[in-house]
Amino acid sequence: MLANGLAVGDVPSALAGFAIRTLAHAGSQAAAERLLRPIPGGGTERFTALNAAFSFGPLLLETQEGVQSEETLQLTLLTTGSEPALANPRIAVKMAPRSRARLLLDHADDGAHEHFTNAVLDVELGAGAELTVYRLQRQSDRAFHIERIEARLGEGARFVLRDSQLGGSLSRLDLNVSLDGRGASTELTGVFLADGSRHLDTHVLVNHRAIETTSLQDYRGIAANRGRGVFNGKAIVHVGAQKSNARQTNRNLLLTPGAEIDTKPDLEIYADDVQCSHGATTGQLDPNALFYLRSRGLDESAARSALTRAFAGSVLARVDDATLSAHVHDELDRRLVRLLEVAA
Repeated sequence: MLANGLAVGDVPSALAGFAIRTLAHAGSQAAAERLLRPIPGGGTERFTALNAAFSFGPLLLETQEGVQSEETLQLTLLTTGSEPALANPRIAVKMAPRSRARLLLDHADDGAHEHFTNAVLDVELGAGAELTVYRLQRQSDRAFHIERIEARLGEGARFVLRDSQLGGSLSRLDLNVSLDGRGASTELTGVFLADGSRHLDTHVLVNHRAIETTSLQDYRGIAANRGRGVFNGKAIVHVGAQKSNARQTNRNLLLTPGAEIDTKPDLEIYADDVQCSHGATTGQLDPNALFYLRSRGLDESAARSALTRAFAGSVLARVDDATLSAHVHDELDRRLVRLLEVAA
């Protein structure tokens, strides 16, 4: 666990296939610089600089070449305090060629004050490495959350993100993936739930910089009351990145009048031998589907619940760890109960 960006208790030297080091035990100047390297560009570069300046307990997670682990390293990133607090958790992941690992990031807070979390995850994957990240953002209604995820992939590497954004008053995720090596691939899927006056903002950028690279973006959004969601997904196929495949989908569901989701799928293509597609939809629950379920004996609330869960479940079904899946679904159900009670 990291509390306000600092590790609680002794940090194990190795876990779930990762060697774990802190800044104090980085071992070399190069490793320390790797932990706190500047991350330019994007809409949150100033916040990443702020994170580097005030991150006192960053973690460096490394793998050895060829080591493949099926375990999941779970990191709870807690923001807490007897007064409003600023937390700057920072995690750098460097994976050696042909290694494989899984990482769960669980963002939470104590709900006592208007805390601000400013998080950074910096990922570098060597040739043939594979990293799966499960991200759960379930902070309280009084929390402010900004996060930058930066991933650079070598030849044949694969980066997978399963994202669940369920909390916070104002939250923004900037997710940037650079497919630098031939045959590199990424799969980015997620769901966000904006109820009350919650504002959840997601910006995804995938750069195809090498030939035969592949990307998938698939996000689902749900909003109710005065909640607002934003999804801005972009893929750029650079000059020379022939035979790239970029797919992007964003589907959104508005449960009540007054809710809002703004979506902007975006493609930039500078190569001619590629397969690219993008699309977005925003709508309400199908009245015919509601009528069908009610004609089969379900009441209004149960029918809306079944359809809403099915809408989100098509993305959450990709969470392939049973324990993690149950955890995410339980948290999702807790949020949906409140959404559906208001929407009914």
